[in-house]
Amino acid sequence: MKTTITMLVLFLFLSGCSNDSAFEGIADDSCRDAVIEDAAIALDDQDYASAAQLLAEIYTTTSPDPRVSRLLSSAYMGRAGVDFVRLIDFSGQDEQESFDMVAESLFLDLAPVPEDDDDERSCSIEDRTVLVLLDESDRFYADYPDALFIDGQCMGDLIDSLEEAQYILDVLIRENSHTPDDEIQLGVASAAHFIFYTGNKVADGLNRTLTLPDPEDHEPGIIPVPINKDAYLYYINFNGGIQYSWSSIDAGDFGDETTDDLISINTYQGDLIDVYRAVQAFDRATPEQNDIRDALQDFLAFSLGMEGATISEFSENDIISTMTTAGVYNLVNSFSAE
Repeated sequence: MKTTITMLVLFLFLSGCSNDSAFEGIADDSCRDAVIEDAAIALDDQDYASAAQLLAEIYTTTSPDPRVSRLLSSAYMGRAGVDFVRLIDFSGQDEQESFDMVAESLFLDLAPVPEDDDDERSCSIEDRTVLVLLDESDRFYADYPDALFIDGQCMGDLIDSLEEAQYILDVLIRENSHTPDDEIQLGVASAAHFIFYTGNKVADGLNRTLTLPDPEDHEPGIIPVPINKDAYLYYINFNGGIQYSWSSIDAGDFGDETTDDLISINTYQGDLIDVYRAVQAFDRATPEQNDIRDALQDFLAFSLGMEGATISEFSENDIISTMTTAGVYNLVNSFSAE
């Protein structure tokens, strides 16, 4: 018996994770567990790129492994700066801005400031150095010192990472291999995506007006993307000497139609439906009061123009009817009244 075990170990050692192993099934299971463990360690070390690369090799949509799906989606969310610990801290605050929930819970750092005025700011999604703050010399700085932006050059990659996380969790849920935690994780990813995606549309709209009348002058990503209320207020009230103007933003800047099964919904509706379902998942999993659940509910209610409403006071149909392109425009434009 001892000789048999020794030989088995030797075969596994020699064959590694090769498909040529004489004990392929056993080796595959062993190597799969090793990959998952290595990926979990990489996640713990905040090495999201390595974790995603490891897990992508063993992930499949046809029969998703819940362990792999959760870790892989977490890797993509981490790459986009979404941090559950910071979300917990934010949700425990007595005074908070519902709209700023995502911005306050991100784990991102400042993009390096160029030493020369002629140099461009260089952001990096892998290092998560993508944030932009107002310069203290800006004459509006005193009014909006907490304005927070993401460098437009890196925002596309951040959005792509969140969409990868959303897709993986959505597949897991559609396969009915999920737990309420997976719905909650999807809701958090979708709240972040809503903020990133909406802010990026605003930046694109301002960018378009900046480069008129010659569209060939358009440089994608040159306008920093607003991700909190102060950043929106800065753009709304800015009347400096450059060409872009908030008044040029209209509902057409938010056009985006996608199809989900039998119902045609846009990206904003889909994101907020995920948030809605995450709050419901909280209620199923833990009926007692929960700060994160309440933060998600407040974020959703604010986005729908129903600040203070509870989850029982609206439905998915309300989300669909409210979050049209005109509804998204009304949301971001509502800050001008403050």
